[in-house]
Amino acid sequence: MAEPSVSKWPSLLAVMRHAESLATERRKHLEESRSQEIHLGLPMRDVDVPLTPEGREHARLTGRRLGEFGPFDVLYASPYRRTVETAEQVLGELRHRPLLVKEERLREKEWGVLEGLTKQGIRARYPDEEARRRHVGKYYYRPPGGESYADVNLRVHSFIGTLVREHPGQRVLLITHQVVVLAFRKLLERMEEDTVLALDRQDEARPASLLIYELGRRDGRNESLVPTHWNLILYDREPSASESKTH
Repeated sequence: MAEPSVSKWPSLLAVMRHAESLATERRKHLEESRSQEIHLGLPMRDVDVPLTPEGREHARLTGRRLGEFGPFDVLYASPYRRTVETAEQVLGELRHRPLLVKEERLREKEWGVLEGLTKQGIRARYPDEEARRRHVGKYYYRPPGGESYADVNLRVHSFIGTLVREHPGQRVLLITHQVVVLAFRKLLERMEEDTVLALDRQDEARPASLLIYELGRRDGRNESLVPTHWNLILYDREPSASESKTH
């Protein structure tokens, strides 16, 4: 009798954006107040930005309700402080605590000389870069010392190879950043550049939201990871306006 085939993919992949950080809160405040500040004004490197108290609570509540998708076999997190703090809060609420692995390929997009600047700050300090970005386009623009969206895709593509090799049939949780979440959608769902940028502009991953993939068949083809939820919020029992099932 032939042995049953084993899928190369995880049985479930949950990709979570970190909860609200000081930078997220600060940037939102500056945008809503239409401030002309050129810098976020935080006294630490981007890698060291922590969660806000509300962000820690949202991460904790998300961990409490993640059980409906678990238990998870492994948790990979970006090594940035805000993602590690999110992971710690989530782990504290899980009945079955998976191994936590800090993974460099899940780190934030490198912004180079633009790190910490507002839109006004980029225009004021680096007008030539602002013009070059408009010419090259947001997707392929690489700031000095930084990365483009396409660069982030390359390391996420490498990490997907790790998932295939090391976690077939397992349930995997990732905690990462907005641009990295988009990279997973780009690669796993074979999105075009324009579609990715439209998502980034109109429906970006909210802090502490989840992107869920489950093993299935897309269009009747070979087994693959099929998206089932986008911008899923678990810390709030009330339905979220931007939460949706993907089809």
